[in-house]
Amino acid sequence: MPFAVSKDLRIYYNQDFQMTLNECKEFLAFVLCAASVYFSLVNVYFLGKTGKKLVYIVLVLLAVFNLYMMLALLAVATH
Repeated sequence: MPFAVSKDLRIYYNQDFQMTLNECKEFLAFVLCAASVYFSLVNVYFLGKTGKKLVYIVLVLLAVFNLYMMLALLAVATH
């Protein structure tokens, strides 16, 4: 949202806050990918006992991958 609030509580339009077309495309791609993964996992979860195990395995792998990426990006950013 390209709108901001100043210290005297006035709303003003700030052009710097607006996303570019490329940023908007990247954001929409992220949201669509995250939504597809989420709804796929929800559907697999309700398939039965093996579905639940598969979902938990995928969630653990996603958590490990996220931690790895966080540390890798932190290492790159600090050097």
